[in-house]
Amino acid sequence: MLYSGYFIWIFFSSWGIIAGSVRTLPHVMKYQTVVPQKLKESSLINGASTQIYPDVLQYSLTIAEKNYTLHLERNKGLVGKNFSVTHYSDQGAQVTTTSDLRVHCYYHGHIVGVEDSSVSVGLCSGIKGFVQVQDQMYLIEPLSGAEVGQQNHRQSSDTHNDEGLHAVYNYNHLRRKRSSCSHGNTTTFYDHGARPSGLFQLGSLKSRAQTKDHTVKPRTVELVLVVDYTEYKKFGSKKTVEARLLEIANHVDKLYRSVGVRVMLVGLDIWSYRDQIQVSSNPELTLGRFLEWRQRNLLPRTKHDNAQFITGVDFEGSTVGLANTNAMCTSNSGAVNEDHNNNPIGVASTIAHEMGHNLGLSHDSENCVCGSLISKKGCIMAESVGLVYPQTFSSCSHQQLSRFLEEVNPACLLDIPSTDRIFGGPVCGNAFLEPGEECDCGTAEECKNPCCNATTCKLNAGAQCAAGECCQNCQLKPTGSVCRPKTGECDLAEYCTGFSASCPIDAYTQNGLPCSRGKGYCYNGQCPSRQEHCKKLWGPDAEVAADACFYLHGNCRKKTLFSQRCSSSDQSCGTLFCSGGWDFPVTSRKLFYKVGNGDICNEATMNPEDNYPADLTMVPTGTKCGNNMVCYDHRCQDIKSIKVYGKNDCSAKCNNHGVCNHESKCHCDPGWAPPFCNVQQSELPQAAGLAVFTVSLVVGLLLLMVLGIGSFMYCIRKRRPPKRYSKKLFFLLVSDHFSVYMKPNRQNLVCCPPLIAAVLISL
Repeated sequence: MLYSGYFIWIFFSSWGIIAGSVRTLPHVMKYQTVVPQKLKESSLINGASTQIYPDVLQYSLTIAEKNYTLHLERNKGLVGKNFSVTHYSDQGAQVTTTSDLRVHCYYHGHIVGVEDSSVSVGLCSGIKGFVQVQDQMYLIEPLSGAEVGQQNHRQSSDTHNDEGLHAVYNYNHLRRKRSSCSHGNTTTFYDHGARPSGLFQLGSLKSRAQTKDHTVKPRTVELVLVVDYTEYKKFGSKKTVEARLLEIANHVDKLYRSVGVRVMLVGLDIWSYRDQIQVSSNPELTLGRFLEWRQRNLLPRTKHDNAQFITGVDFEGSTVGLANTNAMCTSNSGAVNEDHNNNPIGVASTIAHEMGHNLGLSHDSENCVCGSLISKKGCIMAESVGLVYPQTFSSCSHQQLSRFLEEVNPACLLDIPSTDRIFGGPVCGNAFLEPGEECDCGTAEECKNPCCNATTCKLNAGAQCAAGECCQNCQLKPTGSVCRPKTGECDLAEYCTGFSASCPIDAYTQNGLPCSRGKGYCYNGQCPSRQEHCKKLWGPDAEVAADACFYLHGNCRKKTLFSQRCSSSDQSCGTLFCSGGWDFPVTSRKLFYKVGNGDICNEATMNPEDNYPADLTMVPTGTKCGNNMVCYDHRCQDIKSIKVYGKNDCSAKCNNHGVCNHESKCHCDPGWAPPFCNVQQSELPQAAGLAVFTVSLVVGLLLLMVLGIGSFMYCIRKRRPPKRYSKKLFFLLVSDHFSVYMKPNRQNLVCCPPLIAAVLISL
């Protein structure tokens, strides 16, 4: 009994000492206390033991009474090379700094030996992030040491405390606001459908199905995170906010890597002086104001694809996020997110969800399958966001993303950052194809590509390719295989060459060819008409308005703030008037007139600050306005006078095996090769190409031999008297050069460059 009492006293004394040095976690209901152990041998994996944050690390960690080994790799695709941070001085002046962030402390990884696992953590001050073990997600954060972010830019590893006391807990034990997401133009309730932004359907990007496999081309979202003044005050310092935002971006990137999309942070905008817009508790109002600010202020100074706004304001009801659907790569590409939890995983999950809406994803339905998860609430696009933090994308999200990338093909996501724009330079396993790599399918646990070795970024034995529209089962598709089918009468199909895994560049029929049964002329792959544009603006039931509307009200171009009326010959090329269809067009603004006989003339209009193309409400360029006449620059012009319209005899140069495309170049039939379609691809001189290379090599070697002999003779004649030299040559390899010397006069040493010595040896 005395022993027991002594034990209890020791226990509580020890706890008191520990409790005095650790911080409490009021945002967590219960947690397990652990001490991660860095595995010493892991520091030598990349020979980087002297780095503060090595490229590769391993930790031993106990979770739910099981021991695991975490394999971590520094996320070198997290930030762009010219990553910038903008804040505002005490006087409100905008201050922007650019940093390469040569060293950062954010990692991705997996659990060794556990197939369905994922890790995203920061090691800035202890270990903080999430660890997914099959269908369970655990969160980890330090209990001892400085708050995360306070030591984010340490220059010494002496203070690196990643092996102290940590809390590990199931994400269900994280206290949070019950939350939902809304995406739409008229409501913030998540269960109401949203009207798509409409920009893609309006031809801001070509809509076509390019491939059935959206992983063929890597996609990268260049992201800017913006925080309001309330969020800044909550965390108290710019450095703390920066560290939190980097951790958030690291989590979002990890969630999207599973679907072949990388999220690269290119900028932070911290409103440290005051809000740059009026931030309302109504997310609809805040979203509209933020997107206007992005268009007016952010886009001109920071190139990016998507902007996510993080606010400390409590949104109305249970909504924590709001986004436009199908908006990626447009001026509406962005969302607003409430930072509703102390743990960054909360707002990271919201951003991943809202960005999903920008990428064309809708909320998961009952038929969606979410990997091995029993509950569909663990899916990223579950309708209730934040109640259960997401772990993966559902089967529905995979299908919707594939369809969005196929049909919309947002061009900005194909702008893969060059090597010098990626933090840390080339690295195998970051899913960016870089110099020296034959393929890059991500990390070992992410890679599902049987053609690529994830460890070496080289093709596996027997593989000819790893990705591309002309790559199938690791082999190049045969010559003439369709890799991009035609989508209409003004489009051209593209065919595999048999030599490349990539599909040839997209091409269209020659501009000016008749289309739509003579009702129009092809222009850049489309057959534009007033009728089709009315449907895009006003819905499928819309029609072109009466001719009288164009005669009375047509405007052809603007000078400053004022419209210029069309001349009588250009009236059909100015403002587009429609009838029927929706009550309001996609721009949500309209004017309407009545002409003498009672016909209605509907005109779609725009607010000057709206993020729509300037000529959206005009008759489309290329629309037929007469025989051999088209609307160009909002004037009715003869096709022959417009440079972009090809000559009638252009295809004659294609030798009856092809036609001219919209660039007046030959687009060859399957099996025939450009530039003039007069050679079959099967007869292309691959061997001749090799022969050319061989001949070039021989000629080069002969030149080198002549140079070598001349240099050698020059060296010999520099020595006197020549008769004392032996005829016999000896070659001695010394480090990086050959030393050539003669016997018996050892003092007459002649050192020749390696190239000359190599030529001498060949002789």
